[in-house]
Amino acid sequence: MTHEIKNHWLVHEPMTDRPISLRALKPRGSKLPLFPQNLTFRTSDFSSPEALKQAFEDDALSLNGAGYNVYTVMNPIRRDFQGNLAVKDADITDITTILIDIDRNGDTSQPATDMEIDAAFKLANEVEAYLRLKGFPNPFWVHSGNGYHLYYRINPTPKTEVTTQTVERLLAGLAIRFSNSVVGVDASVYNPSRITKVIGTIARKGVESEGRPYRMAKLV
Repeated sequence: MTHEIKNHWLVHEPMTDRPISLRALKPRGSKLPLFPQNLTFRTSDFSSPEALKQAFEDDALSLNGAGYNVYTVMNPIRRDFQGNLAVKDADITDITTILIDIDRNGDTSQPATDMEIDAAFKLANEVEAYLRLKGFPNPFWVHSGNGYHLYYRINPTPKTEVTTQTVERLLAGLAIRFSNSVVGVDASVYNPSRITKVIGTIARKGVESEGRPYRMAKLV
């Protein structure tokens, strides 16, 4: 995990003048007495960008080890964001990342099976091939623990109602075109302040069992 979390920065490259948000949430079905935590990391609070990254990694792994699922905000947060509150859409200034989240349909109260993971992988390949024909760049592939994430990095685009609606329509169109009875494209992850799993941490959903283990979110 210590090594894999370094790959987080390949996908979620930080902007040195922007805060980074870490959000820890109690997994669905967990019986542990866990309460939501939000941590904000600012370059001005650390001796170097490397020190900030190390602090983020240490806290993410510590919270994950305590039983939390840990997430980060994908898009740039306003420079004057204060405190350790949950980031809202109003706190986002630009869109730099589009997430295509491919997961199973139906009951998601337990970890995915290998068959469901394989189906998500196949669908992710179909989606990537389609978007490549439409002129999209190569995405970063991440095994989310229960499916696959395709992260498309784009030039910073001011967050407006129009840009948000554009992403929403893209995801809705992909969901209609590619989703099937086993897996599908999540059309709900269009909001600018969307959180996504920290790479290198364990994704916990419900109770793991034989054939349905917890898995690490990993760069593919």
